[in-house]
Amino acid sequence: MAAETKERESWTELESSGKNINRTNQLKLSRVFRFNDPQTGAPQISEFPDSNPIGDTPLEMRMKHFTEIENFTFIAHVLAHELGGTTPKPIRTVADLQVPDEEFQNFVNQAKTATLTDEELADTILDVGINWEHFVASNDNLLIPEHPLKITDILMQEKIDALDFITEAFVREVNLRSIEKQTGTKPRKSHE
Repeated sequence: MAAETKERESWTELESSGKNINRTNQLKLSRVFRFNDPQTGAPQISEFPDSNPIGDTPLEMRMKHFTEIENFTFIAHVLAHELGGTTPKPIRTVADLQVPDEEFQNFVNQAKTATLTDEELADTILDVGINWEHFVASNDNLLIPEHPLKITDILMQEKIDALDFITEAFVREVNLRSIEKQTGTKPRKSHE
């Protein structure tokens, strides 16, 4: 899972990392949220939390996790639509992306050469994110109680991890485009 490749534990660490992030709505059950970048004022989507959600049982933690996946996907979808860019652009955040599943790596390889408008990116985020959510939700019977965000089927876990990495990369692209729109900067060239 992404937690194995990232340093952060939750969105609260983002606040303590020096960024002064104000959540626009404090009344939330989910740890994912939309905020305005303190430096540019651009709308942004929080990073996806890699730690387990709080819960009384492993199944409750897993259910909260896939709810956060849905929320993360949906708010990114909305922001990408709001950006309104009609010029197709590369998805720079997948340029070096490697995922642990061959099927989804082929998808990433296609994404590396694709150019998408903001609306197309929004729809792609929804497609990939809903797949991620459903892959997680459909395997509750395989959860590992000590690690409720993991399952015993290694190949299926690799697919889940791949969808996680892809969705997070697409959301980072939305965040970049939002900052560029807010600041009037032109997109940087992808490194090929």
